[in-house]
Amino acid sequence: MALNALISVADAGAIYNLAARPSVLWIAALLAFVVVAASTPAALRAWRSLGRSDREVSLRKVHVGEIPRVGGFVVMVAFGLVMLLGLAGTTELSATHELFSRSPLTGVLVGALVCGLTGLFDDLVGLRARYKLLLQIVAAALAIGLGLEWTALSALLGDELWAVWLARCICAGFLVASVNAFNLMDGLDGLAGGLAAIGFSLVLGSAVLHGAPELALGWLAATALGAVLGFLLHNRHPARVFMGDAGAYFLGFLLAGLLLFVHPLRERLPILTLSIPLMVLALPLFDMSLAIVRRALRGQPIFSGDCDHIHHRLLARGLSHGRVALVLWISAGLYASLAALTVIGVGGWWTLGGTVVATLIVGVILGYHNLLRRLPAFTGEGLIGLGARRREVMELLAAIDSLGLGVSDRGIDRWRRLTPPITPILGRLGVPGFEIRRHGQTLVGGGSDEGSWAWLSLPLPDSQGAELRLALAVRLPDLQQEQLMLLERVVILLAGISIAARHHGGREQAPPDQKSPAVDHPNA
Repeated sequence: MALNALISVADAGAIYNLAARPSVLWIAALLAFVVVAASTPAALRAWRSLGRSDREVSLRKVHVGEIPRVGGFVVMVAFGLVMLLGLAGTTELSATHELFSRSPLTGVLVGALVCGLTGLFDDLVGLRARYKLLLQIVAAALAIGLGLEWTALSALLGDELWAVWLARCICAGFLVASVNAFNLMDGLDGLAGGLAAIGFSLVLGSAVLHGAPELALGWLAATALGAVLGFLLHNRHPARVFMGDAGAYFLGFLLAGLLLFVHPLRERLPILTLSIPLMVLALPLFDMSLAIVRRALRGQPIFSGDCDHIHHRLLARGLSHGRVALVLWISAGLYASLAALTVIGVGGWWTLGGTVVATLIVGVILGYHNLLRRLPAFTGEGLIGLGARRREVMELLAAIDSLGLGVSDRGIDRWRRLTPPITPILGRLGVPGFEIRRHGQTLVGGGSDEGSWAWLSLPLPDSQGAELRLALAVRLPDLQQEQLMLLERVVILLAGISIAARHHGGREQAPPDQKSPAVDHPNA
């Protein structure tokens, strides 16, 4: 199918004679779409043959089964091929931009490549958050070193030396923040892909409106848009493939970088031009900002996961998986529409103000204004203040992590060693008793299930079918975000795997009896 499509386009003379006109940009989108859509099934088979899949054991997962994380790699390869086809040849289109030169657009491509490779390594092997952040900063520095700048921000700050360096630092911060914000939104089937498609559509529309001077930008945006749409064919709910960190990092950096080139058709105030990329990325940046604030307030590590993102809250309100994605696509589309009005010269201060007001309203509707209220104790008895909760979380986190330092034992020997110290820790987490079973036989245990609400069963990865059973003192829906994070740390501790590798499959396949978390009521 892909070959026939390529041949038909070639016969039309459109590939090897790309004119420097906006009318050729559809070729990039079509080619990227076909390549990704047609090659993803083969990539899935190759990924599974390597024993690679999503095997994360987490209370935050909203999917079941093992889903390959190869989608981002396919998108990167397809994007690179179509990009080279249009901008690295001897056509009229390629003459509009010197691809292998020091230029802002090349800076975006180099930075996106570094981020994509960082994510791919994380998908395959595992990488600690601090190293991923460092490599993202390196990618942003490379892009800025090659000439990328936030023109509107530079115009706003002025041309003094301190202002130039401040603008560069803010630009780098925006690129890194966008990468991580986009990655955090990759929590539902099709969600991140849809948000990327909306953003690239705006960049493409702006390039078409500006005409010949921005054809290279338009070719890149059209290529990215086609690749994302091809990926969404396989990522829509229920997803057959995930984009992984490779796709999230690559698309997040690429989108943020290309948005810095978007500007109004006529001269506008710098602050209005500055707001265009912020409006397009308002939803993921807002979600990431809330994640940082709530984790800091609760004493959680900033890079630890939780299930309190915007899409989690919508799911908790009873919306289906597909409807949550649709609601967030529409929301992102409305933000992008406000940015588009600024591009064509219709919008102004009212579009910028509307973005801020709409974001605040969304936050209140979803209940984020309650972050500072007093919280129930983990055991369900009474309320405690935010400061006391933060201290308790930090103490428990340090206690759990200290038990795994300098020890490399695995299996039943590890479980027997950890049972005495982990029992009181779980008691403070509202888990009065626990046990580890394998094939129906209890291997170790501690505490008691007296007065518990139910047993929660969690598979222990790489433990030959063993599962951890927790006696919960409160109902499963009443578990708080800090409890979920700490319980995941307990699973990681008992399994004997590193923090960096907990999301990734090892060389061996998952045991056939490994299953998703389950709840058993004592009276059932």
